[in-house]
Amino acid sequence: MKRKQLTFVSAALLASALLLQACGASTTGGKTNDATPPQTTATPASSTADSAGTEIAGLPESAKLISKAASVYRILFDSPALGKEVRFNVYLPPGYDATKHYPTLYMLHPLNGSENSVLSSVGLSAAADKLIGEGKIQPLLIVAPLLESSYGLNLTEEDAKTCSSCTIGNYEDYLIKDLIPYVDSHFGTIADKSGRYIGGFSGGGLAALHAAFTHSDLFSKAGGHSASLYLDAWPDLYSTPELRNQRDPLVLAENADLAGLSIYLDCGDQDPYRFYEGAEKLNQLLLKKQAKSEYHHSPGAHDEAYWDPNSENYLLFYAGLAS
Repeated sequence: MKRKQLTFVSAALLASALLLQACGASTTGGKTNDATPPQTTATPASSTADSAGTEIAGLPESAKLISKAASVYRILFDSPALGKEVRFNVYLPPGYDATKHYPTLYMLHPLNGSENSVLSSVGLSAAADKLIGEGKIQPLLIVAPLLESSYGLNLTEEDAKTCSSCTIGNYEDYLIKDLIPYVDSHFGTIADKSGRYIGGFSGGGLAALHAAFTHSDLFSKAGGHSASLYLDAWPDLYSTPELRNQRDPLVLAENADLAGLSIYLDCGDQDPYRFYEGAEKLNQLLLKKQAKSEYHHSPGAHDEAYWDPNSENYLLFYAGLAS
């Protein structure tokens, strides 16, 4: 009798075990998925791309983390000058605190680039993390706006007749009247000339120099990295002598008040557009005016393969600490 009872109990236990196993797992497409997912530790937004940047106090609500390697966020806001929503990327230094005040570098992309071209994982953001960690530069913000194919200028339908590739719109007004005030009011910046810098690559270099020479009260440092400085006729932007006088940094520099502005120019010796000729001429003009200018003619062409390795040199100019 006892043996039958034991047999019955064992059979019951076996049946229960099989039932629990069947309830605890389901089979889909030949793969077993646990009905109860394993417990995980929540990943902070700072290490997950496209997560809201709420772990840093004081960021705009639209802030989305887009780089795991460095603190780079995408920001959206409305631009009255352009009449549409615009976006920019911003690099925040390690330990960023919105209650403190940091210098800000506005870095403008090449003509065929975007805000994503500037803060690459092997370029400025990585170099900034490295140099800040080594104590060689001040912690700073780097703002990379989307300027499309505007050269950072206010371009009209008239300009479209000679520059079919240009983006029409008030991009100079967007940069000066919308973007800078927005950044100063939403981030911890030094909101005056002493802590505001501007630079750019290729067409963005022309935009940066144009902005610095026409708004020298806003910037203390400016950089043209392989800037689009044409010595010959350029009907795209300089279709009339009047437009050239208003837009060409080589012309603007002659009459601009450059007191308190430092300028960094560089270009690769294999630049296919020969922009080193314009950079050399501009540097000589600036030195003749006793402006603070430096020019670097280095090995390289007109692309990221030249600009990225020079990122540390650029940042040392903009935010370097005296050794």
